[in-house]
This record gives sequence, structure tokens and C-alpha cells, in this order.
Amino acid sequence: MIKNYELADGGKIAASTSEEFVQLLREGSWFDSDCTDEEFMERFASRYKLLHGVDVSCDTAEHFVADLNKYGYIKE
Repeated sequence: MIKNYELADGGKIAASTSEEFVQLLREGSWFDSDCTDEEFMERFASRYKLLHGVDVSCDTAEHFVADLNKYGYIKE
């Protein structure tokens, strides 16, 4: 089942798994498109903490996506 995600910056991603979401978010990133998905999640979480003061889990793609939803970066 494909989920449609709206990003806080106005972008949209359609993905069937959390892993696919992370991959597509990374591939469209201005910053870390050339690293692994795991490195991307870590770097994104670090930047997000600096900007918004919250900890985004990056141990799994599922936790990462759940936290992005929780903190308002994405809407499912």
C-alpha cells in the first residue's frame, strides 16, 4: 500500500515502506543525497535537532518516519 506524505517544505513523497520513504527523501535532498540511508537519517536528525530542539530517532526507518510525523515535518 502506497502512502502519500506531505513535507513541511511543500514537497510530496509517495512510498510503500518507511525504507522507501527515507531513500526518496535522501535522493531529493539538497544536502546528503550522496550518502547511505542510515547516514542520511543521522545527519538529518542532527540538523533537525539544531533547528527545532527535538530528537528524531534514526535507529530504524520506521522510528525516523514516526518521529518526523510526530514533530510535524511530514503529514501522512
